[in-house]
Amino acid sequence: MGLLNRLFGTAKKPPKDRTQEILARHLDGDFRAFPMAESQQEIAQVEAIGRKVGIAYPPEFTAHICGRFPGIYVEVKEEVWARPKMYDVGPFWSFLYALHTFTSAAESAPWMRLDSAAESFRLQTGLLAGPVLQIVGDADLYCADAEGQIVQFKHETNELEQVQLGFWQLFEREVSELRARKDLKKGDA
Repeated sequence: MGLLNRLFGTAKKPPKDRTQEILARHLDGDFRAFPMAESQQEIAQVEAIGRKVGIAYPPEFTAHICGRFPGIYVEVKEEVWARPKMYDVGPFWSFLYALHTFTSAAESAPWMRLDSAAESFRLQTGLLAGPVLQIVGDADLYCADAEGQIVQFKHETNELEQVQLGFWQLFEREVSELRARKDLKKGDA
């Protein structure tokens, strides 16, 4: 059926990469954003990783890492939000100064890569899911499961919880919340 769809043009088109449009809505000059890999990624590469680790990466997430940013790291600039030091104490949100997605690029560092992150996650938790988005400083990261759903890992209970959002909705919510935390932190200075 897939071949017929491709031949006759009835195949479902992959979703559009919305990364830049979401960043443009929420980020200002106080942020730095950079890709997690230098090379453009391919859908087949993401699908192969998914088969290898038993995860179905959602089409919106695949569009993200095959788009302009093959995985992304977004942080508030250090001159705006000083990084926590050992033994610093403060509200939980005050340590959450960045977020990142993961990449399928083999040349990236292992902590950035979908395959390494999924294998490491499974070894540490015993759960079948692969990280797709992490808020720096928060142990409750977002994953894709074997059915292609976005779930959140709850580290205190070692469970996966349904998020009920698509990847773009989740990404926009988390980028928006990062902006809100930055504005709050900047207002506290």
